[in-house]
Amino acid sequence: MPQGVEPIRTSKPPADKIRKYGAEEFRATAEDDLERAKFWLKNTIRVLDELSCPPAECLKCAISLLKETAYQWWNTLISVVPRENVTWEFSQTEFKNKYINQRFLDQEKKEFLGLKQENLTREFIWLSKYAREWVPTEADMCKHFEEGLNEDIKLLIRILELMEFVVLADRAHNAEELSKKKKQAERVAQISGKRFMGKSQASTLKKSKKIP
Repeated sequence: MPQGVEPIRTSKPPADKIRKYGAEEFRATAEDDLERAKFWLKNTIRVLDELSCPPAECLKCAISLLKETAYQWWNTLISVVPRENVTWEFSQTEFKNKYINQRFLDQEKKEFLGLKQENLTREFIWLSKYAREWVPTEADMCKHFEEGLNEDIKLLIRILELMEFVVLADRAHNAEELSKKKKQAERVAQISGKRFMGKSQASTLKKSKKIP
């Protein structure tokens, strides 16, 4: 081939093919939640593997799929990173840090701060590790745990002024069980009362019909 003559491309570059193989764009909008971000990355890797793209092409293809807010994030990121460090592996790691790991933490923190009575103890302990700035001490854990209790149980527990989380959770569980039993007994009594009133009224009607 003569020097200075560009080789004729016989096929489209991978960046033009990836959409035909199912690759999708990612914009980082409000609709692009944690699950969407995880799917996008996994799906993009799948498509690039099918095309047997080398790492450099993988990077170009993946970045071509980033749009709007996501692309702005990437441009800002690489502006402060040495060019030789911007690799396909680097882009995957940074994408996970930005749109998967952080969104997971934000989602778990949101769930943690919104926890209420149902499954409170088990989920509280599990989720609290993702919101340490909100509950850095055991006393803070106890305080936030109390806030999630039902009002009737909260009143009973606060009187005890418990500062040990294990003890607090145990007392709250016992109070919840007692509250359930009390409500169940009240429902049974209410149903029994209605049945008694119904029978009494029926008996009165029968007697009134017999009177000439």
